[in-house]
Amino acid sequence: MPLAFSWLMPLCTPDWAARPGQWIQLAQAVEYAGLDGLWIPGGALCADSLGVAAALCAHTRRVQLSVSVPPEVMLPAALATTLQSLQSISNHRVQLHLPNSERSAFGEWLNRDQRSERIGEYLDILQQLLAPNDTGLDYQGRYFQLENAGVARRELPAPALVLDDSQSHTLLAAHAQTCLLAPGPPKALAKEIQGWRAIQPSLKFACTFGLILGDSEDLAWETAATLLPVPALPDELLATLPRARHPLRQWEVHPNLLQLAPGQPLILVGTAQQIATRLQELHGLGLSQLILEGGPAVSEVLRFGEQVVPLLRKERS
Repeated sequence: MPLAFSWLMPLCTPDWAARPGQWIQLAQAVEYAGLDGLWIPGGALCADSLGVAAALCAHTRRVQLSVSVPPEVMLPAALATTLQSLQSISNHRVQLHLPNSERSAFGEWLNRDQRSERIGEYLDILQQLLAPNDTGLDYQGRYFQLENAGVARRELPAPALVLDDSQSHTLLAAHAQTCLLAPGPPKALAKEIQGWRAIQPSLKFACTFGLILGDSEDLAWETAATLLPVPALPDELLATLPRARHPLRQWEVHPNLLQLAPGQPLILVGTAQQIATRLQELHGLGLSQLILEGGPAVSEVLRFGEQVVPLLRKERS
């Protein structure tokens, strides 16, 4: 299975959330650079992901639009209708991510078991309403009751579904095509993938990575030091570091892979060749989709497309 790349749109910061022109520039840069998709985040602090995806349908032709929608934001029948519209106007390019977070921000205060039961009903309704059918859906559950829902739905392919690895094994195995893994060193990711495959062999895996690309290895690490909130190192530790070793590499959990603290993002740091090598290694672990983020966004997308993507194609040929 080929490795797919999506670029994370920075829609959860006030400046980007208010600049639709920049959304379009980034989307077009992703398509021009030869990447596979855009990852459109959603949440209480983000621009409306479904609205952004609808706007970008008119400005892209090929890239997949992975739309993140917290299930607390919309009722399942309303989301199914919106997704059908997006599938139609995008020519079937939508992938849906239902994140397992931010419940209290949208007014939900269920306990863990109740949340699992509710999302189970949500997914059951959503998948039935996205399946081709010319009859309405009647549904009686603990959290949702529907009568004659989806009667006007069209015969369109249902978007692939991505669920977080924090959801229950039962839900993921029953409903998801892709599992979004929490960040961790490669050995931890490999172990996680092996565990999930024992439960659902057909499951695909995605993970998010920051990207800091440099013309040389030293320049990449210097750039990382200026961009990241690096913890201060004690003077006695600095004195023991080899002269050629950048202090930031104390947090290098794997060659060219930085993580400042457990649970924080993984960041690829290095030259184009080093990044390409590391991406191939991550693919070999079982990851089929990598969600990349870097800034300034448009210039980094184009740089990745010009310098790294050709190296990956060369490896495949």
